[in-house]
Amino acid sequence: MPENFENAAENMVSGIMDAIADKLPKHKSVRFSEEGSISSQAKKLFGGDKSVHHILGGGKSADVLLWRNKKISSSVLGSATAAWVFFEWLDYHFLTIISFLLVLGMAVQFGWSSFAGMLNGSSSNVPRVELPEELFANIGAAIGSQVNKFLGSLQDISCGRDLKQFLMVYYAFGL
Repeated sequence: MPENFENAAENMVSGIMDAIADKLPKHKSVRFSEEGSISSQAKKLFGGDKSVHHILGGGKSADVLLWRNKKISSSVLGSATAAWVFFEWLDYHFLTIISFLLVLGMAVQFGWSSFAGMLNGSSSNVPRVELPEELFANIGAAIGSQVNKFLGSLQDISCGRDLKQFLMVYYAFGL
């Protein structure tokens, strides 16, 4: 008896599914172009005057967000996914990735120059990066003057020359 009941239930469910499948259209075509079947009201965000493309800025960024240029949008999505994988799954830090890329660049440069010499080809001439010494002297002088100014204000507070600041520090630390 339970076998007949199960067969009858299966037959009834398959009959209902076949009836529903017969009434559904076999192929549904939808166009998302500007001249397509979408009305002008549907193109507007919440019935407003401006289109979604215009609200998003109307430029390349809006095209990327609305997937109008699929190559650029997919590359943005892919690079964001790669960054997420590096930072979240592999527990890399930004400095680790930058260091890895610099070492990889050095290895490629070394290999290029070594193999070019062996094959009598032209080696790559990478310009030498040299920062001027005056730059670091000026940075050091600026930092030194700020540190001296800070130490001078601390000495003024501690010696009692600036009573208001001393009381503010005293009450701030709850001494």
